[in-house]
Amino acid sequence: MIRQLILFFFVLTSCNISQDKFLVTNIGKAQGTYYNIKYVSNSNIDYQNKIDSILNKIDQSLSIYDSTSLISQLNEDNFVKADMYLIDVYNVANKVYLETDGYFDCSSFPIINEWGFYKNKKNEYVDSLKIIKLLNYVGFNKVKLDTNSISFPDNYSVDFNSLAQGYTVDIIGQFLRSKNINNYLIELGGELLAKGKNINSKNWVVGVEKPNEKIDFTDRFQFIVSLENKSLATSGSYRNYIEKDSIKYSHIINPKTGFPTLNTLLSVTVIHEDCIYADAYATAFMAMGLEKTLDFISNRDDIDIFLIYSNDSKLETFSSDYFKKYILN
Repeated sequence: MIRQLILFFFVLTSCNISQDKFLVTNIGKAQGTYYNIKYVSNSNIDYQNKIDSILNKIDQSLSIYDSTSLISQLNEDNFVKADMYLIDVYNVANKVYLETDGYFDCSSFPIINEWGFYKNKKNEYVDSLKIIKLLNYVGFNKVKLDTNSISFPDNYSVDFNSLAQGYTVDIIGQFLRSKNINNYLIELGGELLAKGKNINSKNWVVGVEKPNEKIDFTDRFQFIVSLENKSLATSGSYRNYIEKDSIKYSHIINPKTGFPTLNTLLSVTVIHEDCIYADAYATAFMAMGLEKTLDFISNRDDIDIFLIYSNDSKLETFSSDYFKKYILN
């Protein structure tokens, strides 16, 4: 399932362009969403065609919507010879699975599919007994990497969409650096990576939307942040959900119960060095809930977070100490 955009990032830039530098902007569609890439170049070379080629190669590996992709072959045959992309996301998915005690589990795909969040075919009449049965086929510890092949038992399937967009952002960043471009902002589906400075030699500035079901253009942003050499990702429960009997069920599935998360967290924003980890942790924390998330980050100096949660019908926020340093407003 390509995740619905949880947040939209508005890039704030100045109109003053340096005489010896060029700001190149690439905008396009990828992975069921849009990308917006800005990079400062001395030559004004446009790399969009090569970036689109990279995006296509990643889809050929990781897209569950492409029946010929490697991950589709894996889900069909329970085995596949993996490429670099598939191995990379497997390793991070396994690491975060272990760190979060299974709250981040990319083998939850059978349950996500049953709930109808795959291809956005939401199912309001989920059979709870079937969900319980499907839990027998969830557990990333059963997904094995052996040298360059990945396998798992019958009836299992995997979906790396909860970190694929963050990973894609990192890969594009690697490509730009290989072209000696060290100042750029990459945004794909709301996950972003800011490196170096913008065209005016200042930090990249982005706005993060409030957790409203509909965008209010008169009061849009929860906060504005200034980023340099950091990645940012957000996950939330307020736009992609199923409503049944006046209860809204989030698209974030708790892999331990098989049911959408029912906790007080509405939105999680994570800042990390790598976008793939920011993406994965944002999803994991939504499944873990407020208390487990706060406990998790208490001993981590590589993760900064901003949480929005409900407290007796009132919205409350929590910001880690260092995250506050990024906020401009």
